[in-house]
Amino acid sequence: MTRPSRSTHRRLGRPRHGDSASTRAALVAGARQCFATYGYDATTNKAIADAAGVTPGAIYHYFPSKADVYIAVFLELQHRFQVSTEAAIRHHQRLIDRYCALLDDAVALNCEDPTMSAFFVASPSEFRKHPELRQRLAETKVPRNDFLSRLAHDAVDRGEMGRDVNAQALEDLMNVVLSGLAGFAHLSGDPDRHRGAVEALKRFLRGELASWEASRVAS
Repeated sequence: MTRPSRSTHRRLGRPRHGDSASTRAALVAGARQCFATYGYDATTNKAIADAAGVTPGAIYHYFPSKADVYIAVFLELQHRFQVSTEAAIRHHQRLIDRYCALLDDAVALNCEDPTMSAFFVASPSEFRKHPELRQRLAETKVPRNDFLSRLAHDAVDRGEMGRDVNAQALEDLMNVVLSGLAGFAHLSGDPDRHRGAVEALKRFLRGELASWEASRVAS
């Protein structure tokens, strides 16, 4: 990760009232870079402060502990994903169209900032390893994100799926595919390969991946 230089960032101590929101946002963004690059254990307050362009002591004006910083990053990303995905599917009704729009949105977000995918991929493991993170998250009482559940139930209720299709299984499948693609984006470090995989999946979902000749021979 490239460290911000002293020449381009003013080192901040206790912020003035007008700087409060921007300083907190800088800390959350800097922390996301660090957690995504080094992991929770190896990330230090100094690394977060350097990435945000503030003094280490400034962190405690906003967050009591590193665990609180991690939860702030998690919640900020969850909100960003929710707003972005709701906008992506706004003009679509069918499940396949909605899911393809969701896949395109994931590509766009990864191109915007790859640390979002990296943080997202690592977060389940970090929550399993660190009880303090699970405790902090539980204390926030954040509602369960039921976005994919809603998509699955909408499709079943509209009769898009077969009668024997279970909405929970459909939700799990969509979640696994999204998580797998996010992991691929992070591990490959290549936005073009990520985009290519998504385009192939979209064609597969729409029945456009196999050629007509190949389908005729197979039948």
